[in-house]
Amino acid sequence: MHLRRLTAVLAASAILLAPSVGAGALADPSAERVTTGSWAPLTSSASPNFARASVTRTADGMQHVVWLVDNADRTHNYEHTTISPTGTQGPVTRILASDWSQLSTPVDLGVNGDGSLRLAFRGSIDGSTADFFSYKGVYTAVSSDGGASWVVPREVLAKGTTDGGVTMAHLPDGTPITGYGDTGGFHWNVGVVPEAALPGSTVQEFTDHDAMAASLVASGASVHVVYESHRGGGIFARQVWPSLGAPVRAPGSQTSTGAPVAVVDRPGVGPVAAYAIADKVVLWDILTGRTYSVRGMDGPNNVALAALPDGHLWVAAQGPIGYTPRASRVAASGWNIDRSPTRLDDMYSTFGLEVSSAGALRAEVVLTANAAGDPTRMHAQSVEAQMILKASPRRWRVGRVQRVRFKVTDVDGAVAGVLVRAAGKRCSTNGSGKCQIRFRAYPRPKKIKARATKAGYVDTTVKLKVKR
Repeated sequence: MHLRRLTAVLAASAILLAPSVGAGALADPSAERVTTGSWAPLTSSASPNFARASVTRTADGMQHVVWLVDNADRTHNYEHTTISPTGTQGPVTRILASDWSQLSTPVDLGVNGDGSLRLAFRGSIDGSTADFFSYKGVYTAVSSDGGASWVVPREVLAKGTTDGGVTMAHLPDGTPITGYGDTGGFHWNVGVVPEAALPGSTVQEFTDHDAMAASLVASGASVHVVYESHRGGGIFARQVWPSLGAPVRAPGSQTSTGAPVAVVDRPGVGPVAAYAIADKVVLWDILTGRTYSVRGMDGPNNVALAALPDGHLWVAAQGPIGYTPRASRVAASGWNIDRSPTRLDDMYSTFGLEVSSAGALRAEVVLTANAAGDPTRMHAQSVEAQMILKASPRRWRVGRVQRVRFKVTDVDGAVAGVLVRAAGKRCSTNGSGKCQIRFRAYPRPKKIKARATKAGYVDTTVKLKVKR
């Protein structure tokens, strides 16, 4: 099953009848390191194939990942792990002290003003509405030790009586703002609601649009929600804090099924969303209304987006059977995007997708997937930045000494310190990304491959030819 078919599954969210039992407090990671070239399972626990991870980055550069897992007795829990800036995976912990009969996906993981982690989710501990932890709203789990342990207070982030995905952002003072969308509109709350105050609490909302696949994003002194509206016939952005604004339609947008709309706050720009229109992936600068095409990602089921403090963006995509997961990088300023994406190792079946990054030259793609015959679980793979190597001239005749000028660039421009090797010779690029190699006179035709290498980048090559 792929994301195009998941609307009904997500709506049902598999209300499970088994009673909750004690969950393991700690699960050992099945992979010690997330690397390029292959997918590493983050856990041995199985996940439903409509699940997707939620990722966030803390000030120390650590990437935190949370996802839904299935137990053999048909109960559920959430698991958490970390991925360091160098790809080292931390321990896997169970978030809830006991397993729940029903848990929602997608969840949202964020960082509070004091640096603690906060998870927003919905579900039912036992399937009975008599318990506070059953269909009373958006619940929260908080960790003050980097995910090693979690507390679930008797409070909600937003009142509600249904199940489904949630979205969360933080105001400038660190206060959470949490919401959820449905066929009736979008509903949200600022702060937390203690159990005692729940009966008299309300939510803010707009109801002139249905709001599916909704995602909140905080940018400067405002918070926007980006969502799909079937009534409106497109993707929309709308300010919800400090006041409700008018809906703004994404250019050429159309509705899709499944995953929340990917949106981030890009420093110096504001909220940026990624979506597919006519099978083409575009980036939408919401404040200016302009869109920018991401080449080489045609036909995806799912698009993910990550922003770094320096302005770099990473875009990732996953699609139907035969669509290899892929990722591209966007320059720190402006909208220069990789000419073609890096294609990652393929899996038998792929579902939900997220991307996270702790540095300008590296990102981690988190994928709900399975190899043939294996259960569906969370996997991760690193992707490195791309370089472009150009040579001039690329062809020359036999019998002459030739000096070839090389230039190496990436999405940000010239790349210094790149080692270029060719035919046993080498040079290193200067601050302008340039260097030269002098080739001897070859007596007969010859093909030469020049290779550029630098730590943090994918190697790249260019072909040279000596002809008659």
